Amino acid sequence: MSEIVELELAEKIKLLSPGTKLRKALDDIIHAQLGALIVFIDEEEFPRYSSILQSGFKLDCPFSPERLYELSKMDGAIVMDKNASKILAANVHIVPDPSIPTTETGTRHRTAERLAKQLGVMVVAISKRRNVVTLYYKDKKYVFGDINLVLTKVGQTINALERFRESFDKSLEVLDKLEIEGNVSLGYVCEILIRGIEIKSISSSIEISIVELGVEGRLSQLRLLEVLKDLDEILTLIIMDYSKKDITEDDAKQILETMLKIDHRPVPFAKLLGYDVVNSQQVSDTIVRPRGYRILRNEVHIPMNISQNVIKSFRSIDRLVKTNPSVLQKVEGIGDKRAKAILRRLREIKKRRQ
Repeated sequence: MSEIVELELAEKIKLLSPGTKLRKALDDIIHAQLGALIVFIDEEEFPRYSSILQSGFKLDCPFSPERLYELSKMDGAIVMDKNASKILAANVHIVPDPSIPTTETGTRHRTAERLAKQLGVMVVAISKRRNVVTLYYKDKKYVFGDINLVLTKVGQTINALERFRESFDKSLEVLDKLEIEGNVSLGYVCEILIRGIEIKSISSSIEISIVELGVEGRLSQLRLLEVLKDLDEILTLIIMDYSKKDITEDDAKQILETMLKIDHRPVPFAKLLGYDVVNSQQVSDTIVRPRGYRILRNEVHIPMNISQNVIKSFRSIDRLVKTNPSVLQKVEGIGDKRAKAILRRLREIKKRRQ
C-alpha cells in the first residue's frame, strides 16, 4: 500500500512542478509574499464536505494562474478539483478534526496536514513568512526546495552514478572472463551485486527530485535512464546464474527486491543466493560456477527460452565454451550457424583480456 501512495505522491508533485500552470500560480503567490492554502478534491465529493469546508464563495470556474493568484489575496482556503483544472470555491473556512495528530506548528500547515489525513486528499500550503511550498497527501508530506539547489543536488548525484556505472560495467567485463575460465568466487559475485544494488538505491533517492524539477529535469531524467539501462536485467540474470538452486526469472526478481531492503554486505547477499556461509572470508573462498544466463543473453544475444535449453544441456558456461559446434547444435533451437556463432563469441570474450 505504501508503494502505491508513493506513486500517487509523485503524480501530485508532478502537478506542481516547473512548466505547469499551477506552478506558475504558486511562484506568483510566493513572489508577492502571500500565503495560501489550496485544497484539491473530487468535484462530485465537494458537497459531502460541507461541515469541514465551510462557507466561502462558490465559483466553479476554469483554473488559470492569474485567477488563483488573485484569489490567494483573500482570507481562507481555495478549493480546486483534483486535476487542478477548475477552481471550485474561495475564502473557504476549514474545520478539520482537531484530534488528528500533526507535527506542524503554524496554523495553516497544521490545518493542511490534518485535512489531508482526514479526507485523503492533496492540500498545498504556502508559507507567507518562509516562502516555502509544502504538499500534503494522505499521511505524506513533501517540501519543495529551491529549484537551483535541487538541480545542483541531482546533477552531483548523477555525476557520481555515472562513475559508479562505469566501474560496474568494467567489473562485468572481468566477470565475463572469469566465468569462461571457470574461476569465479562467490565474493566477487556478491561485490558486483552490491554495486548494482547501490546504483539502484541511490537512483531511487533522486527520482522524486527529478519529478519535482518538471521541465527543468528533462536532461537529468535522460542521464538517469542511461545509468539504469539494462541494470535490472543484468542483476536478475546474475542472480539466476549464481543461485544455488535453479530458479525462475520471477524468483530472481523477487530476490533482487529483497536485496534492496537488506544490508549491502557479502554475507547477507550470499545467503539470499542460497549459500550457507557465516563470514566474508568464507564467501570469498567459495568458488561458484555460473549457469550462463547473463552471457548468453547480453553477450551472445540469444532468447531466454533457447538459453534455458543450452543451460539444461551444459549446466555451466565454462563447459559450454569447451564444446564443439556439432555437439551444441543438437540442443533444441540451436542450428549449425547459431552454434558456431555462440562458440565464436564465447572464445572472443575469453581472448579479450589475455
